[in-house]
Amino acid sequence: MSKQVSAEERFRLLQAVYSAVNHSDKRKRKTVTEACMDVGLARSTYNRWKKLLDENPEWIKKGVLPARSRAPKKNGKTLPVGVRQRIEDMARSGQYANPSQIGKALRAEGVNVSDNAVRNNLERAGLYGYGTVVGSDGRPVKKKVILR
Repeated sequence: MSKQVSAEERFRLLQAVYSAVNHSDKRKRKTVTEACMDVGLARSTYNRWKKLLDENPEWIKKGVLPARSRAPKKNGKTLPVGVRQRIEDMARSGQYANPSQIGKALRAEGVNVSDNAVRNNLERAGLYGYGTVVGSDGRPVKKKVILR
């Protein structure tokens, strides 16, 4: 069976397995595994689809089983909006020279954040990147700095 099937086709497959398992004639009934093998569907897929259908009875009326991604809906490593805003405000304040100082200050306040997370959020906000600074010999040098 192909990987991509339409919502109607998913519903039809689910219905075929369900009707084979719950046949009115007990002698013609099949196990879930047998019925799934007949239609070319993995039992785990049948169970997952059936659970989705049980949770969303309005799909039965429509005769569809929409595709649902099993991928996480949100990156678990994303910092909360308030913390990201705090990082940006600290960078704009001019008190901190680099992301590690901001990270240290946040950890002192009780916010669990790594220096890399601070740096990545500043880069995403356009507040950290290459800037020209004066080196120890008085010449301009391109260096990664907090941009204000």
